Amino acid sequence: MRLFIAVDFDETVRSAIAAAVGLLRDRAEARSRGSARGVKWVDARNLHLTLHFIGELEDERVPGLTRVLAPALGLEDARVGFGGWGVFPPRGPARVIWIGITGGTATLTRAHAAIAGRLAGEGLTLESGPWSPHLTVGRVKVPSGQLWSGLTREAAPQVDCEGAISACTLYRSHLSPSGPTYEALLRIPFAAAAGPAPSVASEADRDG
Repeated sequence: MRLFIAVDFDETVRSAIAAAVGLLRDRAEARSRGSARGVKWVDARNLHLTLHFIGELEDERVPGLTRVLAPALGLEDARVGFGGWGVFPPRGPARVIWIGITGGTATLTRAHAAIAGRLAGEGLTLESGPWSPHLTVGRVKVPSGQLWSGLTREAAPQVDCEGAISACTLYRSHLSPSGPTYEALLRIPFAAAAGPAPSVASEADRDG
């Protein structure tokens, strides 16, 4: 199965991000006269910050992985702030549009490192290179030159919101022609609490 680990945000944060993305889309349309439509935008209900993309894993290995991941990470809860925009790659035609993280980066970085240690202990290959927390809001499917690079530098709307985080989640991604759906398999708390960390078995709405 296809797995990843991410931090989720509350509805207030998702609504604020969605409003900012809507403004960016409007400005792109006005500047490009319709040529800015080749972007797959992340549905507001599915916005999340990925800590680790695990990829395909054999079904029989998942129970062992959840046992390793389940204990609390030994971190304090935090508040994550958002602000600023960017694209990947930073030069050339954009492929990913993202919003930056301005608060809570220390906690996110420690969570990323703690999870990385547990995954490595299970013999899983991790992505190489430095990790910088960011929130992906769109994936460019049709090349549009320097449009998105220019907009995120010069004309992106203000993003000024923050939200509390206290856990991350192991997700399974189900791929289909209509798009992926995300099934939450395990909640991994930052701080230890009374009783075991609860697992969840709900399916999120489709990523738009």
